[in-house]
Formats: sequence, C-alpha cells, structure tokens
Amino acid sequence: MKFNKKRLLPLGVCLLAFAMVALMADKQWSQKQQQIDLITEFYQDHLSRPDQRQASQVPAGSFYSKGLEELVDANSQLCYALSRGDDICGYGADGDVFLDTQEVPPSLDFERSGFKVERMDENTVEASFNVYPDMGPAYERQIRYSLVFEEDKGWRVDDMHFSQGRSMREELRQENDAVLARARDLADTAGWVFNYLGSEDMLDRAMRFIDFPLQVCDQYGVCAALKRDDPRLLQALDMLADRNPDLGTLPKSGEIQAADGKVVGIGPLDFTFRNRAWWVTKIDLRR
Repeated sequence: MKFNKKRLLPLGVCLLAFAMVALMADKQWSQKQQQIDLITEFYQDHLSRPDQRQASQVPAGSFYSKGLEELVDANSQLCYALSRGDDICGYGADGDVFLDTQEVPPSLDFERSGFKVERMDENTVEASFNVYPDMGPAYERQIRYSLVFEEDKGWRVDDMHFSQGRSMREELRQENDAVLARARDLADTAGWVFNYLGSEDMLDRAMRFIDFPLQVCDQYGVCAALKRDDPRLLQALDMLADRNPDLGTLPKSGEIQAADGKVVGIGPLDFTFRNRAWWVTKIDLRR
C-alpha cells in the first residue's frame, strides 16, 4: 500500500497544531484551577481552626508573594522593635484579616460560611462568604485576591482588596509609616514614659523605652551604667514615681525634630534618638 506524502504532510501539521492548542488549553485550565485551589484550600484550613484565626497563622513563604511577604515581615519587625506603648500594633492583630471582621461565632465553619470562589480575570480571584450566616446578608463578605505567578512557588497572593476600596498592601504601608512616625515623635515617647512613671504599678512598662545600658546618676552625683536586670534600676524608677513628674513639661507633637544621636533632656530624663526611635538613655536624679 502506497502513502501519498503530499497529503500526509498537511495532515501531520494539522494534528501537531491541534495537539499544541489542546496542550495550551489544558495548561490554562490547570493554572486557573491552581488559583481557585490556593484560595479554597486556605479557607478550608482557616475555617477549621476557630481558636487560631489570625493573620499570623499563614505559613511563611507559601501564601504571599515575595513583595507582600516583605511588607508583612516589615510590619512584624516594626511592631516588635518600635511599638512600645499599649496601643495594638500589627496588621490583623485586632481582628481576622481573611474574614474581614473582628469577631466570629465559634460555630462558623467552611460549610456554614457558604464559601464560594470565582475568577474575575486572569490574575484575580474573589472569595465570598458570610461570617454570621444566621444573621442574614448584612454579614456577607467579598474579598478579592490579586495573584502573581512565581517560578519557584507557583501562584501567590500579591494583594487583598476589601470593601470601600481598602487594600492590604496600602493598609500595611500606612501602619508601617504610622509606627515609624510615632517612634520619631518625642512627645509620644515621653508621654508614654511619664504616664508609666506616674503609677507604681506600671514602672516595668517604662523599661520598654530604655536603651540599655542606662546611665543613672543619684542625687549625690554618683553615676553608673545599669543593665536591665540591675536591682538599682527599679529603685531609681521608684524614686522618679515618687516625684510625680510634671506632664506639663512635655514637648508638643512635632515640636522637636528627630536626628540620629540627638539628645533632649526632659526633667530628670535624657532621651536620645537612635535606631529610628527615641529612647531613655539617662536618669539624673539631681534634676
């Protein structure tokens, strides 16, 4: 039996083209499914642990993109190093980012939430659910996830978009900037310190603002460099508390410009700006 090569060649080309189209279609379907699976599997896990619903439970390096992970890490580091007062610090620290709410009923699970996920475009997936399914549509949530594909990790979340135009990236930047701004404001730092010194029950909180070793001079002019665990430190703080420092001597917000190495004396305390914040570096009981 003879084969007509002139006919076989076009047929082969058509079969090859068909195979390539089918392969590309299969690849596109696989990528779409990977996007859906990333968000769905996360919520299945997130809603299965009602006692651990926090942003911090997301495994590092397996959910966020490299860029978003850097913002999240920066937020954690800034809160740990520079947020020294009693204010809540940390993205998602006062609520559940992924459910866009502060409180969730213990009975909420994946099935009861009515979770649905839909691709909005090539790189966007929207998750919809209800955080209080027994309370009706007022508690319905829609969160859009912007995704990027990273060669070493696959699809990852690059941003989260909430109602009223809110963005996780933007909120992280705003909180990071706010932490840095407050750390640079001597009025804020001194306000916390003198507030704590005004109560014997809160003296230990004042130590959050001390850069050790701390120079302490007693009423006789004898000075020593004290470490955090030195018992003389609490004695010095007790003496300051007994004096009931005058809050009227505090600078106003923004009145004093921060600069590396700058020292400002307020009553018996010296505040020095270093490492992006104001720190108590000296207590002089002669003042």
